[in-house]
Amino acid sequence: MNAKIEVLKIVDVENGVPKTTTMQIALGLGIQHKSVIQLVRSYKSDFSEFGPLAFEMRMGAPLPQGGYGHSLQYAVLNEQQATLLLIYMRNSPRVREFKKALVKAFFEARTLLQTDYFALIQQREALNAKLECEKDIASACGRGLAGWKKQRDCLTTAIANVDRQIQPCLFE
Repeated sequence: MNAKIEVLKIVDVENGVPKTTTMQIALGLGIQHKSVIQLVRSYKSDFSEFGPLAFEMRMGAPLPQGGYGHSLQYAVLNEQQATLLLIYMRNSPRVREFKKALVKAFFEARTLLQTDYFALIQQREALNAKLECEKDIASACGRGLAGWKKQRDCLTTAIANVDRQIQPCLFE
């Protein structure tokens, strides 16, 4: 089961279509993304022959002083485009190993799409995301409740002090 989940990290399925990104390819090859995206841009018309070439932006990481780091443009590739990209790369032992892994990943993604297994994986991921969200809410509520208890004790004491000061006024 873990092997199939790892496959989906290289190849993701969007609207029933297996896809990967230039970021995932660069990561899998252990090279800079700049080299991979440059190759796609250089041969953009070749890649477009195999379907629309989609570019997306990923926002940079939040900076401690505020704002965000540099954003990154990457390409989303279908199976044919990803295969073409790897064909255009020079073979090295690492590139050949990644080529095999990518071919297997696309094959498994298509197989999973034809089974109920993929639907179960998607359902599990959705449930896991919901669980994480609920955990974050509960954690925030817990911090809020702890703060409220401290404030409650201080306010209760302050109210009691005011009540003691009011008491003599009521009996005069």
